[in-house]
Amino acid sequence: MDLLIIVNIKSSYDSWKAIFDSNPAERQEFADETRTRVAKADDNTAMVQLFDVDMQKMSKVLNNPNSTAAEVMAEHVVSREIYKVEKMTPPSA
Repeated sequence: MDLLIIVNIKSSYDSWKAIFDSNPAERQEFADETRTRVAKADDNTAMVQLFDVDMQKMSKVLNNPNSTAAEVMAEHVVSREIYKVEKMTPPSA
């Protein structure tokens, strides 16, 4: 499954991005990390696109209160909005 995640950031985009790049969630365990994309919407909002996500594995990592990822999110993330991305056929004219 491919996902688009809107991340609402407590600190700043630059602080969050440095932590994201250090990969405390070990994204390669649940997604194709070679295809991960990150974009800055503004100083407190990021967009993350993840590909080929194993939802069960991602859930275990992100919902484990003892994980490094949980600590980082508590410090840097207000909330996340997760959207499923699917390819579609353009409407015909």
